[in-house]
Amino acid sequence: MSTDALTIHERPRRRRVGFTVVEMLVTLAIIITLVGILVVGLTQASGAAQRAQTKFLMNSMAAGFVQFKGDHGYVPPVLGSLSDWGATGTPDTFAGWSRDVIGSPFCNSCPNLANRQRWYSITTAAEYLLGYGNRTGDGYGIVGDITQVSPNAPGYLESPPLGYRAPGADGAWGAVLNPRPQYASLPGTYAARNPGNAGLPFVQNPATGGGAANDIRVRGRIYGPYLELKDANLLGGLRPDGSIARPEDDDYEIRPKVILDYWGTPIRYYRRPYAGLDPAADIPRDMSLAEVFALRPWEFEVGETADALPDADGDTATTPGLKAAEFALMSEGPDRRTTNDRRRDADEYNADTLVELGP
Repeated sequence: MSTDALTIHERPRRRRVGFTVVEMLVTLAIIITLVGILVVGLTQASGAAQRAQTKFLMNSMAAGFVQFKGDHGYVPPVLGSLSDWGATGTPDTFAGWSRDVIGSPFCNSCPNLANRQRWYSITTAAEYLLGYGNRTGDGYGIVGDITQVSPNAPGYLESPPLGYRAPGADGAWGAVLNPRPQYASLPGTYAARNPGNAGLPFVQNPATGGGAANDIRVRGRIYGPYLELKDANLLGGLRPDGSIARPEDDDYEIRPKVILDYWGTPIRYYRRPYAGLDPAADIPRDMSLAEVFALRPWEFEVGETADALPDADGDTATTPGLKAAEFALMSEGPDRRTTNDRRRDADEYNADTLVELGP
């Protein structure tokens, strides 16, 4: 054997250290895939939790409205801004913005379907289930800061501020049937409310309300709250531009309140129409929540369908439950969007809505 051959035979082999570029890329791809699977799983779990929590909240709200009807004989009216309906309403600068009573949209022979789709409220639930107002609007609670009220004043004795006096026959503390004289030309508006017929002065900004309003006691039973919100973030303040003020915002206290779902969107309140000015009277013909297209299910169970007025696509499918329900609550779901003029929309905004019907 030659020396050269021996040298080659005895030369030690080099041990490979580290990974090749290909191995590193494969490993990285595996890690990214696993992280993606984990993120998707967590997102789905979070979405399922939000959905379950929102459904529970809406169920609790529905139970509160049933209790409200037991106390007062009707489910609450629809509150909004009359100016949005072509009428003179509470100015946006007033604390009562979007707390005016919106009457039923109907005519002698048929419902006004376009108005029917938007006849809902996002302020009714907080107004009647909680009672966050002040005594000039509902006869109960404190105007201004409690630290500025005398310990002997009724405003101090009626604390905490949640709750209200009976809304009366019109469901609006006299705003419709017995408005304050100075607002007789604006019946139904928040400014026209007359709790207890006490002639209380209207306070434009509750945050700066004077002591005089606290010195007048409106007597009677205190109602509510009919709902307990354990999470402060479920209550938002409605600004005139539609944005939501949070508890940490400076203008939160003076804004009309809305109850939010777990995606941060106000929950809608719909109710069966009523004739005239009496919220306890049903409309004298076949008009129901079945004519609200966005409330109709995206998919139907076998044997669940019924027929009602056609939507923008000529779709008449609805449910017996919607025909019989007195009220409905709706969350727009995780996409925070809804199409009002049809049941199944091309963008599928209505596919993920949550609906809770009241008896």
